[in-house]
Amino acid sequence: MNFFLNTFIRKLLFALFLCFASGCSVQLIADYDHASLSQMEQLAKKIDRFYIGLSYLPIEQRNYESNIKYYMEIDIDLNALKHRQEVRVMNELTMKQVENVIKLWKQDKMSHKKNTIISDFSIKRHSRQYYRLFLSMIKGEEAKPRVSN
Repeated sequence: MNFFLNTFIRKLLFALFLCFASGCSVQLIADYDHASLSQMEQLAKKIDRFYIGLSYLPIEQRNYESNIKYYMEIDIDLNALKHRQEVRVMNELTMKQVENVIKLWKQDKMSHKKNTIISDFSIKRHSRQYYRLFLSMIKGEEAKPRVSN
């Protein structure tokens, strides 16, 4: 009798565990955020516009001083994206991606400042680099679970 009771209790506990486990899930990433996605898309477009605009100029007109305004606008937008990602829970991967973009942007900006002009090769390389980085961030955001209200 004791054997049957122990077996019954084990099966009951296992069934209860399955019921609770199926109703609960561990979430290790942030939920989808449409505002972040829009911000990423707009910033990618702005950076693309910046490099395309440079490519239309003769090399001697691609100096750093003429583009300070654009660098400042993109710096501001990158910081806004970073601040938005910092407040999101379980968002370490996106945060790291944004920090990488900011780091590269600062390096590219300093390189342009140091060299005074930017070549066609650099424009193509930087443009492709930012395209890949933002594509990765955008796809990552789109893959996050959506919360239904």
